[in-house]
Amino acid sequence: MSDFQKFLDENLGNVRINNTESVDVQDRYDIFKEIRDMIVALRHESHMTQKELAAKCGITQANISNLEKGTSKPTIDSLKKIADALGMRLVVEFVGREVE
Repeated sequence: MSDFQKFLDENLGNVRINNTESVDVQDRYDIFKEIRDMIVALRHESHMTQKELAAKCGITQANISNLEKGTSKPTIDSLKKIADALGMRLVVEFVGREVE
């Protein structure tokens, strides 16, 4: 093990990061996570595998997997196909932000 690696191993546990994010940044929601969670939940409720959903909506299983993992972002077209395959209707709307 190099001296530098040894130094890192010994000292990285002591690093403390101050949370300096503003409240605005912390309050932002992740719409893509929300969409991912809905797709996974609806797929599970429909007792479908990713492969079965992919076959029903004409999207590859790899793309379904990437959407669910968050490594890719869905298009409106792909969301429409997924909604149709799950027997759902895709609804997009703009709503006011919640005020605490």
